Amino acid sequence: MSVIKKFYSALAAMAVLVSCGGSSEEKQVEPVLSANPTSLSFSSDGGTQTVNIVSSIDPSINCKDSWLTVTKGAYSGQNVQLTITAAANGTTSARKGNVSVNGDKKTVTIEVNQAVVTYPLEIDKASVSFTYAGGSQAVVATSTSSVSISGGADWCKATAGNQAEDRKTQIAVLAGPNLSGASRSTTFTIKCGSESKTVEVTQPALGAIATASAAALTQESVYDMLKMGWNLGNQMEANNNGVAGETIWGNKKATQATFNGVKAAGYSSVRIPVTYLGHIGDAPAYVLEDKWIDRVAEIVGYAENAGLKAIINIHHDGADSNYWLNIKDAVSNKAKNDAIKLEIFAIWTQIAEKFKDKGEFLVFESFNEIHDGGWGWSDAFKANPDAQYKILNEWNQVFVDAVRATGGNNATRILGVPGYCASPGFTIAGFKMPEDYTSGNRILVAVHDYDPYDYTLNKDDKGNCLYDQWGHTAQAGKAPSDKEESLVKTFEDLLAAFPAKGMPLYIGEMGSSNHSGEVAIAFQRYYLEYFCKAVADRKIPFFLWDNGAAGFGSEHMGYINHGDGTYSTETSKMLIETMVKAVTTTDPSYTLQSVYNSAPVL
Repeated sequence: MSVIKKFYSALAAMAVLVSCGGSSEEKQVEPVLSANPTSLSFSSDGGTQTVNIVSSIDPSINCKDSWLTVTKGAYSGQNVQLTITAAANGTTSARKGNVSVNGDKKTVTIEVNQAVVTYPLEIDKASVSFTYAGGSQAVVATSTSSVSISGGADWCKATAGNQAEDRKTQIAVLAGPNLSGASRSTTFTIKCGSESKTVEVTQPALGAIATASAAALTQESVYDMLKMGWNLGNQMEANNNGVAGETIWGNKKATQATFNGVKAAGYSSVRIPVTYLGHIGDAPAYVLEDKWIDRVAEIVGYAENAGLKAIINIHHDGADSNYWLNIKDAVSNKAKNDAIKLEIFAIWTQIAEKFKDKGEFLVFESFNEIHDGGWGWSDAFKANPDAQYKILNEWNQVFVDAVRATGGNNATRILGVPGYCASPGFTIAGFKMPEDYTSGNRILVAVHDYDPYDYTLNKDDKGNCLYDQWGHTAQAGKAPSDKEESLVKTFEDLLAAFPAKGMPLYIGEMGSSNHSGEVAIAFQRYYLEYFCKAVADRKIPFFLWDNGAAGFGSEHMGYINHGDGTYSTETSKMLIETMVKAVTTTDPSYTLQSVYNSAPVL
């Protein structure tokens, strides 16, 4: 075959092959899926819109947004219509949703946007007025979205809460007490986007406190009123990690039966220590938590119902200068001391207002045992005790000012003020009687007396009482050196320093840890009888410290059950009866000397 023939034969063969391939394969069709439009926008009112879908197959629809409802029409000729309905937007922000359309190997997403209702910025008041005492008030803002706050002053703070679904925002306006001597004002601005509103805050100063007419107190009248008292200890002043709680130190909640039992045991009065730690609001207003102070009021009511006089105070807020009543910092930092005095004024104003209508059975006591953490043994105190005396005297004056300024029954209410550590010695050395605003003195000096400490409270390395005996009949080496004459000297020194100068006093805490064993209990009974008889003879009211702690050893001082007013033990019943005897016996043959002569004999 010639070359030309071979060439044409090859071409013919190729033509046949090409012709056969084209007739044996089907041409593939590209899947179709589209949406028109691919995004929707709704107003805050919601509504319904449609979207046209072109799809090779009948598509499936998926939407996870609860505020969107999607309805699919009939699929015909690769066409289907979606009806998308948006609910009204009642939230405080715009929102976005998605509708997914799933076809043949393809997905199209339709984006749905909805606006929020637009609210022009409005406020329910453009001005706020406080009394001299300050406090908390609310301004309500209505706006499209969250607001911001600016302005104010160190004495006035405004804080916005979270915006509610109704577009309202509660703005807390806090003002501290105005002890500056002049009225004052400030403004703060509320902003939402480009809109703003201004609120003016005004406050007058504490004016002159009016002098109230009142009969002056005498040591005898104070004794007749308070006489023999009992402490509800480790109860409303109990606290943990800086938060007070009534039962966290082991005592049951106090009840009316508690105070009825105290009264039946022979007591005339009760002291109710109170700590406000964890229940004080932010500066500068320091608003007290209603639930906590309402519980204090409920307990005061128990005392009133039982026919008892009552004392309430601010207790562990100044413990060891660990909390806000920090005398250690106040001495070294004037700004800190000024801030503490404002907080004292704010808190005592609120307490005084809470009990303003209570009668004379209720006494306010400013503080408990204020010290710098060293109980009078710190280097700073020993180097310059006058510096800390001065601070505490200032604090006591602020307390008196706060209470008297509230007026009503508080204008003449009896007030108790302690010296440093509430120690007799430190009080004699550094106490200054606050200025009162009554025609006759209505202020009492408050001290505590656990002398001798090595007998009443101190402990050995095993937690037991350091000594189990006390007094002139005690065995050598088994009792502290301070005996009866030391106790009497303390009482005489107090009388000379205060009642003799027109300043009545009371002993807010006294007592002894509970001992075990016949001999030790005999000496405990003798100590309590001698103490009570000695102060009763001198017309000094006193309050037994009862912390509810059962058992024996240092600071186990449970006498009466705090939950129901029953005696803790038969021994505690005997000890209380002994104290009542010391105070109430009128038999002329029953004297301090006769008590002395009845000391245990080993």
